[in-house]
Amino acid sequence: MNTLETKSARPLITNWDQINWQEINEYVEKLQQRIYHAESVGDKRKVRDLQRMLMNSEAALLVSIRRVTQLNRGKRTAGVDGYKALTPKDRLELYMKMKNMSLSLHQPKPAYRTYIEKKNGKLRPLGIPTVLDRVYQNVARLALEPQWEARFNPTSYGFRPKRNCHDAAERIFNTMKGKNKKVWIFEGDFKGCFDALNHDYIMQQLKEFPETELIGRWLKAGFVDNKVFNETEEGTPQGGLCKA
Repeated sequence: MNTLETKSARPLITNWDQINWQEINEYVEKLQQRIYHAESVGDKRKVRDLQRMLMNSEAALLVSIRRVTQLNRGKRTAGVDGYKALTPKDRLELYMKMKNMSLSLHQPKPAYRTYIEKKNGKLRPLGIPTVLDRVYQNVARLALEPQWEARFNPTSYGFRPKRNCHDAAERIFNTMKGKNKKVWIFEGDFKGCFDALNHDYIMQQLKEFPETELIGRWLKAGFVDNKVFNETEEGTPQGGLCKA
């Protein structure tokens, strides 16, 4: 059995800079491939079991801490906890703390509201979760992503791993080239898309996910803007790692 296969295995890690990331990433990717396959053949029970195994693994926790505090561009942006730009020692301490915590019992904190300027001069609101919430959101993302990749239409490209706007442009070009008849292109923009997402619909779509209740707590965690707490009845914050 891989020493990272369950939380009870507890791999001995004493130095963040000496972690074998290749081994850990391979383990996570292997489980994700199994989730993708199980979803592709319609084995819902196996999907849930594998998702639970992945989210409870210390490998997923390590990968998530690394992404949030080391690789992500938003690592220097603090949430309401005030933590940002953690050192290797801080990351190790965070890992030692979180590996003894329960994902299912986690109580999210409100996001910190900040604003960035868009190209048109308007301000776009961002909701920055705490480091703990961002780590757990990435753990959930690791389990959800392969399941939904198996469901998504192959011609969709937004917010999907290993896909970008260049792939979408290539698809459009290949669809249109050599056509003798008119081909219509519809371009649109959803106004306030993330701000208006229906929580009930999201929860319904994720009803079979092992950590549905935690997703619900994230959706209702609210945000702090100018030191004032605001409830969230709809929408998801732009700034977290788990996009709807």
